[in-house]
Amino acid sequence: MSGLKELTDKRLLACAAFVSGGGIVCDVGTDHAYLPCYLVKNGVCKRAVAADVNPSPLAAAKENIQRAGLEDKIDTVLSDGLDGISPKGITDVVIAGMGGELIADILGRGKAFYGARFILQPMTKPERLRQWLWENGFEITCERACKEEIYYTVMLVKYTGKNTEYTAAQSYIGALEGNTDDDKDYISKQAERLRKKGEGLKKSGSTEAEKYMQLAEKLDRYTKQG
Repeated sequence: MSGLKELTDKRLLACAAFVSGGGIVCDVGTDHAYLPCYLVKNGVCKRAVAADVNPSPLAAAKENIQRAGLEDKIDTVLSDGLDGISPKGITDVVIAGMGGELIADILGRGKAFYGARFILQPMTKPERLRQWLWENGFEITCERACKEEIYYTVMLVKYTGKNTEYTAAQSYIGALEGNTDDDKDYISKQAERLRKKGEGLKKSGSTEAEKYMQLAEKLDRYTKQG
């Protein structure tokens, strides 16, 4: 895609579905600016900021924006997370395609943006991200699973200033309702991962093995209830 209306990446489409509409979107780690181009081209947002920490992908982003004829509506910024971006007017912040711990670090340094809504798509350790969010005053208002080569989750998050208590099992499920095939498959994959970890620990004689086996069982029960 080069700034065209179509967008085939299911992860990015899931992110786009959570954008509030009519505002200004900041896409952190924009890579080729596919998402900002799609959002602006289709009228989902009126303006966008495409930010990346590396000059090379940002140069590719600029090329795609120019091809789409959107130079007057999408600004490109070389920035480490949100550090080099002005929060003025930003209604939605998308942080996708990064590890859960890196996303948490970016959010922790981005307090000026806490009035916006956050759309987060962790590539790894989503449970660590959920734990950080709940322990630092964020609420996961909605969450959806999607599949490309593997299963991913996309979270809609807002800052409330109130911490949320959670169980170990909830950190692997988040706000997924388990009422779609993708949700159920995602949770089943998490259960499988926990079970394998438990089996590995059992072979090594670790006392932690049972904890992971029990967590896997709880996730299995959740998919049957959903």
